[in-house]
Amino acid sequence: MRIAIDADALITAFSGENFDLEDIIRPSILAITSNIIDDYTQKILFDGSGLGKEWLSRHLSNPEKIRYILDEELSHYDILDPKDKTLDYVGAAFLHGHQLITASKEPKLLAKAKDYGVRLRDSSCSISPQTLPGYSIIFNLLLNSSTTYKHIEIRHFFAKEKSIIVYDRYMKESSLCLLEQVLIASHELTNITVISDFDRDQKSTISQAIVQQRLSKIKPKAKINCYFPDLKKLDDKHDRHIHLGDRLQLSFSSGIDCFGLPPNFNNSECDIVVHYLSKDHPFRDYYVTTEPKGRRSFIIKARSKI
Repeated sequence: MRIAIDADALITAFSGENFDLEDIIRPSILAITSNIIDDYTQKILFDGSGLGKEWLSRHLSNPEKIRYILDEELSHYDILDPKDKTLDYVGAAFLHGHQLITASKEPKLLAKAKDYGVRLRDSSCSISPQTLPGYSIIFNLLLNSSTTYKHIEIRHFFAKEKSIIVYDRYMKESSLCLLEQVLIASHELTNITVISDFDRDQKSTISQAIVQQRLSKIKPKAKINCYFPDLKKLDDKHDRHIHLGDRLQLSFSSGIDCFGLPPNFNNSECDIVVHYLSKDHPFRDYYVTTEPKGRRSFIIKARSKI
């Protein structure tokens, strides 16, 4: 998690007053400025002792665990105030994830945090990990025309999976190639459901039968079903998702054809986000039909991030 935290809150965390806060900040990436370092040095490194001093010394010595923010960056957003250096904490949070942990109720700081959209976390209160950034998203991969990522980047998420639901209206050769490559890792008896328009409107050469046939070659013992979306009943017609049991949901900002084809793998613009799931998450209903112009649809339920 990316955070900014003031010196007094750090002292609170490592004094034994708030063990939950201590647990949260230990693995975090810390935002600092020259003034924040001075504050830490005066209140913790020079005069402090114990676990807080040791942790902070180690943290500041590791470039991967800190984000050093220059005065020029603060000035660019009109948040550098020589008369009130405590506002560096607001600026650090603004440029580093919008989370500031503090017990301060100083009016100027509160007003500045509100102006800049910085969320304040009270260091005296228990902070639930579920409310923090990074709790639900476990992986992110950004593809564009200058990248050449291969399917292996996401294949490990499919390892030994027994239930896979794919939704992408527009099936292309590169879409099917992705499925062939990642499904290799899944369980041999996996249940695979693919929901797509296929060649329904002649916008694709990939038919329902072709997908069924080619995926069966990859997983001959798997149960494979291909359905058409009932567009009259689906709210999010243009979403692209892959649901992996009750564990994970992969969401694609553009089609699952985004990796392109081997051997060149000319990627297209796409943000792939992998969301953590559990049985506490709700189901998403996909209304589907077995035929291109089927009038009677039924529901495929998939555990979902929403």
